[in-house]
Amino acid sequence: MVNRVQYGRLLCLATFALLAIWPAEAAIPAPGQLDVGFAPNPGTSDTINIVVPQPDGKVIAAGRFTAANGVSRNRIARFNSDGSLDSSFDPGIGPNGDIFAAILQPDGRIVVAGGFTMFSGFTRNRIARLNADGSVDPTFGFSEGINNTPLALALQRDGRIIIGGQFSQVDLVQRFNLARLNSDGTVDLTFDPGNGPNGDVNAIAIQPDGRIVIGGTFIAYNGFARGGAARVLSDGSLDPTFDSGVGTGGNVFALALQANGQIVIGGRFVQYAGANRSFIARVNTDGSLDFGFNPMPNNWVQAVAAQPDGHLIMGGFFTDVNGLTRNRIARLNVDGTLDPAFDPGSGFTGSLTNDATQVRSLALQRVGRIVVGGIFTSCNGVNRANIARLFAGADALQNISARAHVFTGERVLIGGFIIDGAQNKTVLLRGIGPSLASFGIMMPLADPVLELHGHSGALISSNDNWQDTQRSQILNTGLAPANNLESALIATLAPGAYTAIVRGKNMTTGTALVEIYDIDQNANAEITNLSARGFVGTGDDVMIGGGVVVSGNTGSAARVLVRAIGPSLATMGVVSPLLDPTLSLRDGNGNVIATNDNWKDSQQLEIAGTGLAPSDDNESAIIALLSPGSYTAIVAGKQATTGVGLVEFYNLP
Repeated sequence: MVNRVQYGRLLCLATFALLAIWPAEAAIPAPGQLDVGFAPNPGTSDTINIVVPQPDGKVIAAGRFTAANGVSRNRIARFNSDGSLDSSFDPGIGPNGDIFAAILQPDGRIVVAGGFTMFSGFTRNRIARLNADGSVDPTFGFSEGINNTPLALALQRDGRIIIGGQFSQVDLVQRFNLARLNSDGTVDLTFDPGNGPNGDVNAIAIQPDGRIVIGGTFIAYNGFARGGAARVLSDGSLDPTFDSGVGTGGNVFALALQANGQIVIGGRFVQYAGANRSFIARVNTDGSLDFGFNPMPNNWVQAVAAQPDGHLIMGGFFTDVNGLTRNRIARLNVDGTLDPAFDPGSGFTGSLTNDATQVRSLALQRVGRIVVGGIFTSCNGVNRANIARLFAGADALQNISARAHVFTGERVLIGGFIIDGAQNKTVLLRGIGPSLASFGIMMPLADPVLELHGHSGALISSNDNWQDTQRSQILNTGLAPANNLESALIATLAPGAYTAIVRGKNMTTGTALVEIYDIDQNANAEITNLSARGFVGTGDDVMIGGGVVVSGNTGSAARVLVRAIGPSLATMGVVSPLLDPTLSLRDGNGNVIATNDNWKDSQQLEIAGTGLAPSDDNESAIIALLSPGSYTAIVAGKQATTGVGLVEFYNLP
């Protein structure tokens, strides 16, 4: 049941404040709280070095263990979204040595690296690729492999793989501690670091512009002083514009890139470039120290994850941060102070081996969770053997409304959304027309008809008048349309892409509103992309899209990309696209947050780094950090031009 009082304000706000939508009040778990919905039983028999979430909610775990949830799984396993073991992923006898690094490719295959020389009966010298079922991929690899231990992997957008560690040869090619592989596993000879780093590479992060940040125990790169951190160009040469100098003197174990280009480093160090820094520091894009960021954990930091709103989650050996108890995990505010809202209770404790309790890996999931791997037996007093999942306190897009003039053919009103996660989500869709007249709309659509389609275009459900079907369910939401001729339907949908289409009955036309509500607050699924397509006119007939960022956690925010698409719709069969859209993003009071005409005019590098840059230079885009509340995006044609346009909201990771 949703909160009727809050939702009852929707229609008034949506028309006067241009589609402002308030979230329903829901029991949103506190950041740092253990997610009991992920309950491995009991977890793994030994250390987890790396956790890798999949888009479907499953989690790959790799390390030193020989069993997962009591079932034989040698050093790698996959858990379902509820923590049960995924029996469809079976690596057989697995590797004959520990796994220290793993990456997930877009096609579902997994590249792993570590101290092994065999993997399930195949010779694989310290690196291998697995199919989605855990079997060894015979198309990836090279005869000689890596001559010593790889410790880090990173995947470039083009599919090539950066490897770092403690080695001097890759497939008999000289490469000191850093190399790049082609997508088939062969050595990329165009990437030549020369003498490279003079010590181990423990961590790798790839910037949106393709430059590569490395962290480790080295103090020089190709003879230039680079203490623990360096940046490398795409050909393997040192980037001279990033100068860490003596840096940390080595011993960097973790890296995290922030949206503003700053780099967070964690490890076992007590200074950076001569300034006191205890186990964690933040550096600017040129390698200089950010003096305003100075948290003080009392022991090593081994993992760092950057949330979209600038918060940082760190894990390691520490039990205290800035004088407050935080056992092996904590969250920092943007300025480096401890975030008291993220409270893991007693944190991570215990060990199944002689090794010290520690967090070794952190990974954010899209559904507002963080997966933790390491050496521990409990999380806040609850049994969790080396793997757990916590609530990360992240925001999400919840609802969208869009208002436009509905014509016929390609100029109907279309709302689109994507459900991401591991479970189904229940949504309410509405097609509003007649009741808009009471809010000053001169030509409302007299009798809207609503259709819900799947990603293939197949019709899932439709409704003409909302009381025809599901009347009691719709009434129970408190969101029943005000006019009996308006449309509504409730659907429980699996993860995937969907569209809601509003047409006029018997080919009638007029202004209408399409609305998509997330009504179940299922924490294991979320709406990650919202969009609306319709005819963009002039005056009152511009297209207005409204999205809402939802969170019950004070001080949180979501990093959102908003796009206005026009010219590129022609490639999708739209005959009359809007040739030059302009975009205005506003808050719930109508205040302008940002505007854009052509997306390359501002934020070009940041937008390109998302992989979601518009394909036409005349299209518009804005990246903004939005606090919980209601927002609208207004799409108009430059110089009063008209045509079919698309407005989209993306919740960025």
